Amino acid sequence: MHGMDNVEIDLVMRAVRKALDKSRDIIFAKTTKNSLKMTVTELINDLTEDHQYLKENPPDFMKKKTEGAAPEAAPSETTANEPDSE
Repeated sequence: MHGMDNVEIDLVMRAVRKALDKSRDIIFAKTTKNSLKMTVTELINDLTEDHQYLKENPPDFMKKKTEGAAPEAAPSETTANEPDSE
């Protein structure tokens, strides 16, 4: 997602999740200075690797979410790469 703030990104992610089957495996990502320099193939590979890693090694707030406990003020989805420093 390019040029969106965190509120807009959250709205898009919620709308997509609501519209699609919950079992779908979706990658959400915000553009970064690094990702804008990548080819589409490089970006897809990078996002796929990051996504697979996070599925196998979920952050603590995602573990709580899957165990039924409410996450503590955590982002609703992890995005690939680091946030822009704009």
